[in-house]
Amino acid sequence: MKKTISKFVFALSITTIFFACKKTENTPEIIPSSGTTITFDGGTGGASASKSAFVDLSTDKASSVLRSSWDLGFYSGSDFRVIINNTTSAAAKVTTATDLAAIGEADTTSLTLAINQASPSADFYNYIDALDGNLTNTVIPAIASNDADNKVIIINRGKGGGVDARPWIKAKITRNSSGGYTLQYGTITQTTGFTSVNIAKDAAYNFTHVSFDGGLIVSVEPKKTEWDFTWSYAVSEANFGVGFVPYNFSDLVSINYLGGVTVCEKVYVDAATRNTAYTNFNKDSVTASTFTNNRWAIGSKWRSTQPATGVKTDRFFVVKDNNNNYYAVKFLSMGVNDGGVRGNPQFEYKLIK
Repeated sequence: MKKTISKFVFALSITTIFFACKKTENTPEIIPSSGTTITFDGGTGGASASKSAFVDLSTDKASSVLRSSWDLGFYSGSDFRVIINNTTSAAAKVTTATDLAAIGEADTTSLTLAINQASPSADFYNYIDALDGNLTNTVIPAIASNDADNKVIIINRGKGGGVDARPWIKAKITRNSSGGYTLQYGTITQTTGFTSVNIAKDAAYNFTHVSFDGGLIVSVEPKKTEWDFTWSYAVSEANFGVGFVPYNFSDLVSINYLGGVTVCEKVYVDAATRNTAYTNFNKDSVTASTFTNNRWAIGSKWRSTQPATGVKTDRFFVVKDNNNNYYAVKFLSMGVNDGGVRGNPQFEYKLIK
């Protein structure tokens, strides 16, 4: 009996060691980047750069995608929400019709669905998603479980920042039996043969993106845990003395607020003071800082266009990623005032220890 127990204990010990080793091998420690310098690939166009660029600070990964490569983003969370392309200045109008064939060219004659850059109007807010990224306030209403409650939407795909004009689209979006979305669409004058696309929710991403060019699902954002902020041409807002109005901006930086990223802006009296603070910034400094998940926490605050384009040298930003790593981010160049290239901003960052 004693011999049998000894064999059992020995076998149990070997099994425990095996599984402990196996667990360690399958879950390696991920060491975040200590920081580096990155230049975004904005593509052609300078101030109207053709691409949006994304960065994941903890892995030093940067990627970019044509702004015009997508039209709709289908939310992967529990709600059924669809966004339009803010980076092309797209706009949409919800109709009262439930049948795609019922909407034609006559329904667009009184619509502009575009920002007048010389004289922007607050009325344009009615045709775009909430600029703060609030998904309860998208221009396309929440997709209802009852198909008859989902109306036909007229969409101007946008030509902001030099994007070529493309035919307007009419679309209807419903829920499907697989727990995702079904998109049906065609041109404004089309009466039959509409394109239909099924879009599954993918929890690894904030959105699944679709292009009206062929009804294709396209890759735009990295996985929601694999990017921290994006730089792009996009619609934001400005105050020209009579209140805020939607306005097309170059060089906007939006944080991954849906993915848990937060930011703190640190402003100093001059560049020398900023540089000293950046060098000395540590975990104690983080404790004394206030962070926000505001989509535009960086926005256009990092650069200036007057009297010449260039980065603001009196500030840096602290980014907390979704793995609780803190990075100090300092923009280095973006235009003629700092020797940079418009459309290819450069920044450096360091892990705060």
